[in-house]
Amino acid sequence: MRLEEASATVRNAVPAEHAEIVVWITELGGTTALMFLLAVLFWCGSRRRNALVISYAVAGLALVLTLKTLFALPRPPADAMLVSLEGAREGYGFPSGHAFAAAVVYGGLVSAYDRCDDWRAVLGASTLIAAVSLSRVALGVHYLGDVLVGAALGIVFVVAMDRLTGGDPTVGFAIALVLAVPAVVVAGGTEDSLLGLGGSIGGLLGSRRLSALPELRSRLEGALLVAVGGGFVVVVRGLESIVGSIEPLLVVLYAVLLAGVVLAPAAVGRFEFGALESTRA
Repeated sequence: MRLEEASATVRNAVPAEHAEIVVWITELGGTTALMFLLAVLFWCGSRRRNALVISYAVAGLALVLTLKTLFALPRPPADAMLVSLEGAREGYGFPSGHAFAAAVVYGGLVSAYDRCDDWRAVLGASTLIAAVSLSRVALGVHYLGDVLVGAALGIVFVVAMDRLTGGDPTVGFAIALVLAVPAVVVAGGTEDSLLGLGGSIGGLLGSRRLSALPELRSRLEGALLVAVGGGFVVVVRGLESIVGSIEPLLVVLYAVLLAGVVLAPAAVGRFEFGALESTRA
């Protein structure tokens, strides 16, 4: 079922000297990179559409963590790894979380922006999903069957969320909260499960203010949003080491993180940019 022999063929096709490239590709499906991408798109693009995809990502994180724990299938043996990666062997191997997340985020963006009929958008998303999925196999942290199921499940999840939410991010975060509670129960107080719970709470609270958020007025404002919002994310993530293993505080911290990302435009929108822009001109 997990296609061990085919996985070995993929691993053997990637020489060790290309390991850095493969690691870079695999990060395109990691939680940090995907959430940063969605935050920037939210700050600089369509607030409602990107908030919707963020809700999909948070809900998907909780769902895939629950499935991984319930299946409890191990990763490939340590000697299959292309290079040694910190934390790469933690958790279970089926289905692939990276492949699932890539499908949910990149596929979700295509759907949220109504680009399903645009072959270029579909091809671009499919290429990213395939690249992330194969990178996990090449690195030796997943079997081919893990990533195929993860990617397919991610696409099905996007279709289901499209229908359940009706395009409303608040509903998406509510579904995320429903999925996050059993994830914490099944998987325990892991970082991902607490991120799913706190993120769904923060997203749910923040999304209720979406309609009141000011529209982006200029590129300068967009740059400031990325700088201020990005700095906020770095500070909050830095507090993780201070909070440590106190699970309730981590949930609150992650709730603040998501709510802050959503509400950042309201804070930056209070500034006036007319003088600055006329000076630049």
